[in-house]
Amino acid sequence: MRRRASTINWGAVTACGLRLMGWFAVNVLAAAGVMALILFAIGDFSLPITMAQLANLADRYVAANAVRRDQFDQEVLIGFFAILLLVAFFRRSGFARAFEDPIGNKDFTDA
Repeated sequence: MRRRASTINWGAVTACGLRLMGWFAVNVLAAAGVMALILFAIGDFSLPITMAQLANLADRYVAANAVRRDQFDQEVLIGFFAILLLVAFFRRSGFARAFEDPIGNKDFTDA
């Protein structure tokens, strides 16, 4: 009995890749939105106060030495990736759905 070599369904692979890229892009945008919401909360949910706080932060950032800037950059990146992981955790069902066949076709091969 001779078996045929299985072929790769490039359309399904492309569709799965696009769904995963969309899932990841939404997660990154949601994490950026949470970061913006945190900044807005620091400004007491007032745009003028938020802008004043950001100006104060920018002035202090420019005046800091390189070591302090690197520490701040690292803390912001760690915070962003923690938020990203949290958002991805709550959206994990979308990750699993990216691997499903939207049409429901079964790949039957000759036995």
